[in-house]
Amino acid sequence: MIQRIFPPAFAVLTVMSFSAVADTDHEIVNSENFSADAGLGILSGQTKELVYLPEEGSRKASQLDWKYDNAPIVKGAFEWNALPRLSFGASGWTTIASSDGHMDDYDWSDESQKRWTEHSSHGNTHLEYANEFDLNVKGWIFNEPGYRLGVMAGYHESRYSFTAKGGSYNYDNGGYTGSFPAGLTGISYKQRFKVPYIGLLGDYRYANFQFGGAFKYSGWARASDEDEHHDRRTTFRGDIRNQSYYSLAGNVAYYFTDNAKVYVEGVWSRAMNKKGSMTLHAFGDDDFSATVPNSAGIDSRSFMTTIGLQYKF
Repeated sequence: MIQRIFPPAFAVLTVMSFSAVADTDHEIVNSENFSADAGLGILSGQTKELVYLPEEGSRKASQLDWKYDNAPIVKGAFEWNALPRLSFGASGWTTIASSDGHMDDYDWSDESQKRWTEHSSHGNTHLEYANEFDLNVKGWIFNEPGYRLGVMAGYHESRYSFTAKGGSYNYDNGGYTGSFPAGLTGISYKQRFKVPYIGLLGDYRYANFQFGGAFKYSGWARASDEDEHHDRRTTFRGDIRNQSYYSLAGNVAYYFTDNAKVYVEGVWSRAMNKKGSMTLHAFGDDDFSATVPNSAGIDSRSFMTTIGLQYKF
């Protein structure tokens, strides 16, 4: 699938780069070929960790909802306008502190029952860290002083790490209820996304104001996760391939000098749930491992808002 989709996108970029070389008036390095920006923002979202039972018609047996709010982040980006119609970019962000969250763990042990049979709630949940880097190339179909429209291709990786402590439980349809020790870490959870993507982007300038947006799509994302149940000394690892990913970004900027602007940006991202393999490793006297295809699922969404400064030099 990648071979059928990516070559046309890169072919367009290659054609535009050769047409740009034909512009003999363009200097490869000038005072406005580079731009850098830095910003601060917050990140909120939710990710779902799912378990399916292929031997029982692939029904859902477990779901963990990890929610996080207002994680503080720092973000940076660099872009090189190598040619009038060709740009290379690199960007990244990272959390600068952990943030509060909440985790709910649901199980369906009775195949005939639609409502969960077991549920635990963990208010002392934290997003310990999250980060991402992005590398891309952009080809500008239109590149005018007042507006630009282009296509892009790139690759990004992102990582998330959570912990859940304490909490309360309701097992066997209310037959057993109680609380976990408040300071005890029950579950640690990590996710990693590897996403090659294609997309569209553009911006429009009116006087000192600029409005921009970008859309990214991938059908080739790879997600992996690791769930460690400390009390049970059991680790679950999931591997999801060819997952669908979407991202939509919008920004508004104001130029206070010819080369400097302040901006506000919002980015919504979504990785769609898809089944993959799961490896279970139980530690202890009965140590064993097993891998089950089509038994793991990951569904993730996030929203990031940033305010920052960009300078062209």
